[in-house]
Order: sequence, then structure tokens, then C-alpha cells
Amino acid sequence: MSELGGWTGRLLRIDLSTGRIWSEDTRAYLPEYIGGLGIAARIAWNELRPGVGPFDPENLLFLMVGPLTGTLASGGGRVVVAGIAPQQKPSIFSRSGIGGHWGAELKYAGFDGIVVQGRADAPVYLWVHDGEAEIRPADDLWGHGTLAVTQMLRVRHGAKTRVVSCGQAGENLCRIACIQTETGNAAGQGGYGAVMGSKQLKAVAVRGTGGVRVADPQRMLTLCLQASREGQRPNWPPLNPRPVGGNHAPQATLPFRQRKCGFCITQCGNRHYMGVPAAFGAGSYTGDHFCYSYPAELRAQVQGYSITADYGLNGWEIGFGIIPWLQMCKQHGLLEAIDGIPLPVPDKPLAYRADTAPVSGELLARLLRLIAFREGELGDALADGACYAAERLFGGAGAPLLDRIYPRRAGQTSHWNAHWGTGGNIYFPFWLVPILQWCVDTRDPASDSTHGYATHMLSYLPIHGPNRGPLTMEEAKAVCARVYGEPDVADPTFTYNKPETKAIPAIWHHDRAMVVESLLLCDKEHSRVFTMLTEDHVADTALMAKLFQACTGVEMDEKTLDRAGERIFNLLRAIDVRNHGRTRAIDKYTARTLTHPAFTDGVSLDLEQFWPMLDKYYELRGWDPATGWPTRERLQALGLGDVANELYRTHQEAASRKQMAPI
Repeated sequence: MSELGGWTGRLLRIDLSTGRIWSEDTRAYLPEYIGGLGIAARIAWNELRPGVGPFDPENLLFLMVGPLTGTLASGGGRVVVAGIAPQQKPSIFSRSGIGGHWGAELKYAGFDGIVVQGRADAPVYLWVHDGEAEIRPADDLWGHGTLAVTQMLRVRHGAKTRVVSCGQAGENLCRIACIQTETGNAAGQGGYGAVMGSKQLKAVAVRGTGGVRVADPQRMLTLCLQASREGQRPNWPPLNPRPVGGNHAPQATLPFRQRKCGFCITQCGNRHYMGVPAAFGAGSYTGDHFCYSYPAELRAQVQGYSITADYGLNGWEIGFGIIPWLQMCKQHGLLEAIDGIPLPVPDKPLAYRADTAPVSGELLARLLRLIAFREGELGDALADGACYAAERLFGGAGAPLLDRIYPRRAGQTSHWNAHWGTGGNIYFPFWLVPILQWCVDTRDPASDSTHGYATHMLSYLPIHGPNRGPLTMEEAKAVCARVYGEPDVADPTFTYNKPETKAIPAIWHHDRAMVVESLLLCDKEHSRVFTMLTEDHVADTALMAKLFQACTGVEMDEKTLDRAGERIFNLLRAIDVRNHGRTRAIDKYTARTLTHPAFTDGVSLDLEQFWPMLDKYYELRGWDPATGWPTRERLQALGLGDVANELYRTHQEAASRKQMAPI
């Protein structure tokens, strides 16, 4: 690997406590950890010790790209963000992601990622440009929203400068603060804007005039041009229309344009609304409808999107979590109004997200300000998200109401698991797959792991609840046999009685997600399982490996790349075990919080039948079924022998201390 393709070969390291800036050779982590999340996980294992909190200077903030970032690969504009996440409850090492263009700009500036540690004595921002980096004062930026910060930095450094920043929410250490880009994209989940705020890092401005060296440009171009343009779902006339629900964009009655990141072949469903008159107050607003929405009329939503982005808040948490929870609290007599503005509630008990009563533009705007600026007891508590706020407000009486919304009350709402109503319509027994993923992940897995299964794969099946896809059962089973090695993954008649039909796709899509987050690509583009463009309907599941080889020149086939994804997922599990005490008991508790009837079909999770399915997952993963830990043997087989030695040495030392403790 003397001449790198894809990678720049340099990781930018910043210590804000000392002002030190240095670079690290990316080659130390290649090709085993690919890039992006893989490298972040390896550095976190090496450097991030147990006991570090999200707002401690020792927390590491990762802004990482991968070998395919900035190329023509569809989805190649993304960034993965990682570190100890304040939104999670308890705060643990986790991940988030950003679309748009900032990631490509970082590559063009000559870096494979940025790792920030320490805490500045006063507000600062990073200026990264063509292989150089500077820590600059940001006193004049502090206190401003993300929109103004972008404008100010573009005046200073040029109109083509790409910016990520934290708004006032991040400055005020709101646990639900996001990292926002100038294009409206954000690392929404995890609370990483508050990590920036805790480090007094207001923004990272980047300008690069370089490019990405590609080992085989012609092969790369051919692969990109010939990639599928089907999008997430089959392009065919459905026999039965899909039920409307989930996070579909609001009906377009206002000016908008369809938007997408600059490196995607297919168009997202996201809409960019422009110059919309305010629903409350004066002026007009421009805002982006991504995957979340507010329970309000469209003008109020657009105004809310714009304010949310400017403050740097997690709109998903507010629209799908906080507002419904507050309405539940009112239904139980715990509050009446928000800062004097009446809080509407539905006429029936609020059981699912779709039951949420519409709120006014005035209430939405006021609520967003209360949260971002921690105004009053209510705003100060809600700034940390509903799961933390429920312990502080109303004497804790609202905490039991969280259970329909938040698995394990761990900080993020249910998503694509049929148990709240966010994400989309998924029916039994297929929702057992995302529930398995929820049980073992550190965050909402639908962000990168579930879309490929729930949004894409299920769209092709001949039977999925009331939905009918384009394939026959024989065709679907043949594809699943090729891709998963198990034809009955497609068969809805297998519920708990053949647990591998759910454990196999849960693992396959989790490992593929780790590859996506390391290359870096978009999970709405990769990995596809089905296609209508070939006679056998098997998508090119080796596409990521082919792109990787053409870009980097490193020979890595599909099986080897999958093994890299497995390595990364196991390393993340090891971090969770060592640093945060993750066990099988926590996995089981997550499942216990997902037992109310699914909003799609009314079916409830049967725990007694689910436990053997979780056992099968552990067995196929090579994890100890008693502890939920990766076994020493599996870690060693993945080239993680040093991780196994430390993990099990720590375990033995803890067991010895417990045995020697006085009774």
C-alpha cells in the first residue's frame, strides 16, 4: 500500500486543551478497519477509557470519512460521527451520521477524518484547508445559530467553504443537540452537538481543492454508471397500495424542490421548502423536510424545521418523542400548558405516534426556544431529552409513560420496529429482525442497519402484512438462499419456530451497515438484496467490494469485506462491554420494553418464544449466551486477539475483586 487509492493517508488529530495539532498515518488501520467508523472504533478501543463521560475533556469526538468519500460512488458524501453520546441513557460510545457535502470537502482538504479531544479555554473553531489546520478564536461566533455561523465563516474563508457547527443548543449542553451542516443535513441523534459545546468547539470549516486518487478510474466510473437506479423500492405498479404512515413527506402545497446529496444516484424523498410565510410571527422560512416531522400544519412544520436547524436541535426527538410524551403527561393531569400556551391532546389515550394531536406554530416555536436555551424548569429538563427529563419533571410521574416510545428508556424513540409508529409499516413476523437489532445495538439501529431490510428487502416480498411485492414466493426464496444462505428469510409462515430466519438477516444487515459506515456510503443505497433489473432478481451484493477494490487497489472480495464489517461490529460490542458494562441482561431488558401490541398489526412480542431467537443470534455471532460478550475465540478469529486479552483480563480481575471483597 505504498501509494494509496481512496484514502488520503492522514488523520487529523486535535487536542483543544493544549492546542496541539498533529496528523496520524491512516495506514496503521488499513485495510482491516476500512475507514470511517472502523478506524474510529479502533482508536476508541485504544484510547477511550472506562469512566469517561460525554462532557469530559477526555471524550473523543470523531468526524470521519472513508475511502469512497468524495468519489462518484452513490452515497459517497457522508460523514460518520462517533464518541460517547450524551443523548443515550446511560451515555455510551455510539455513532451518528451526516449527509450532504462536508465529508467530500474534508477528503479534498487531505484528511480521512478528524479526532478531537480536550477542551478549549474559550470558544474556538477549526479551519481546515488543503492539508493544514488551525485552531481559531470563535468568540464572535458563540451565541449565534448555525445559519449565521455558516454565513460568517463563508465571508471569512470563501463562499465554497463547507461548515459543520453546533447551535445555541450545543453551547448550552442540551443532550439532544445535533451537529448541523450548511445544507441542512445533520448528525441528528446522539447529542454530539453538545459534545462540541462541551469542548467549546463552535464549528469546523473546511475548504479543499484537492481530489481523491482512484486506483482504477475506468473501472470505478463503469461501476458507478452501471449501479442500480431503482432506489429503495421496486419500480413497478403495486397491486395493493402501501398504507400511508411512518415518516412520509407532508403533502406538497407549498413551493419546494426535491433534494438529494451530491453523490447519490437516486433521489431521496426529502423536500426543500423555500420562502414559506411564517405560521407564527413575521417573515418567511426555508427548511428541509428530512425523515422527521412535527405534528402541525405544513407552514408551521417548515418554520419549525428552520428554527430547529438554526438552534442545532434534534427534531426527531422533539417531534416523535417529546411532544407526544408531553401530551401523554397532560392526559394524566401532570401539566396543562407550555409557557402559558395551551397544549392540545387527542380525544383518546395516546397509544401510538399517529395519535399525537396537532400543535400550533406558536407553541412549536416557543417549545423549541425553551429547549435550546434551557429556559425555565421545563425547558431546562427537556433540553436533555424526554428520558432524562422524565426523572426531573412532575416528581417522576411521567416516567412510566415513556415505555411506549423509548425502548429501555435509553434515549431514542422506537424506529422501524412497529412499536411506536416511527419509520414505516412493518408487520409480524418480520419486525422480529429489527427488534433483535435493537437488543444488541448502542443506538437506534434503523439509522444504518434496518433500512436495507425493512425499507428495501420487504418491499419485494410477495406477502408482507397487507402489502404485495413484485416477486413470487419461489423467486423471493431463491434470492434469499443466494444472499443470506437461508431461503425461509422470505417466508412469513416462519415466526419464532425457525429463529435463524430472523437472526441471519439481523446479523447480515448489521455487518453490512458497519461496512457502509466505514467506506463511507448511504444505507439507503447499500446494500440492496433484490432488483427488478436482472432475470434472477438478485442485486449486486458485491458492489461495495468492487467499488472498494477499484478505488483503493486493495484486493478485498465480498466475503472479506463482510468479515471486516463483522470485525467492526464486534469491536463496538467490546467497547460497550468494557467501558459501559453491556451484558445479556441489558439486551433482554430491551426486549421486555417492546412487548406492547405493534401499531401495524396488534401482535405482541412473545418473550418466552423470543429468548431462543436471541440465543440463536448469539450462537451465530459467536457470543457467549450467558453474558452476551463476544467469545475469546470469535475475537481472535477476527484478528482482535489484543481486544480479547484485555476484555477477559478485565473480567477476571473484576471477578477476583468481587470474590475477595469482605462479606
